[in-house]
Amino acid sequence: MDYVNIALQTKNQTIDVAVKMLNGLIKSIQEIRENGFQKCLSEAKDMAKSLNITSKFTNKRTSVESKDTENKFRAQCYEALDSILSSLCWRFEKMSQIASDFNFLSGNLLSTMESEKIKLWVNDLALKYDRDLNAAELYSEIENFKYQAPLLMTKFENATQLDILKHIHQYSLKDLYPNLEVALRIFLTIPVTTASCERSFSKLKIIKNYLRSTISQNRLTGMAILSIEKDIVRTILFDDVIDQLLQLNQEKYLCNIV
Repeated sequence: MDYVNIALQTKNQTIDVAVKMLNGLIKSIQEIRENGFQKCLSEAKDMAKSLNITSKFTNKRTSVESKDTENKFRAQCYEALDSILSSLCWRFEKMSQIASDFNFLSGNLLSTMESEKIKLWVNDLALKYDRDLNAAELYSEIENFKYQAPLLMTKFENATQLDILKHIHQYSLKDLYPNLEVALRIFLTIPVTTASCERSFSKLKIIKNYLRSTISQNRLTGMAILSIEKDIVRTILFDDVIDQLLQLNQEKYLCNIV
């Protein structure tokens, strides 16, 4: 699991490769669930022995009918593995769907898939990305490209979406296949994972401590922006701001009179 975790965080990772690695991880966990309990139990006992900890299962609750502690441990292991499998499938469901949507753009499928099936995949993809892709133009470009590509690429049938995009730019074919280039770029620029830093937001804490709870949300937002962008605030001429506010108030007053 650690290897997959590290691989998913690499900056040049693509969704198609990530999905394959995740599927492999899921299969390995399923294999452990089905046949790996005894191995896990043996490794746990060896680790306990190396740490000078007793490897015998004990039951501290003497008032309750004694249960088979090894079976209880087995059930806990299965519960943990089922939770991992469920979380992996749920967490990366959308990623698998995206990989499936763009899968037909690989060299293997472009070189073997029938034109009618390609057209169906193109229509589905263009429907989801209607602002970026034209279905008719994309289908026409693919039909032309799949005959040109084997002449430009030595192993087109093994080419990934990234390989195809690299060759399109290498041979300056972007203007000839604009929709295909955009489709590949969309797929390859979708991030595999996302992360954000912890938001302590000390500025907000300072403002709220100083003004307590009497401040409204709009004013709090404005004060936070002023505090964060203090370098810009220091360059502002407050006389000009006051003049603008006075002029704005006068206009509102005249509108109310009319």
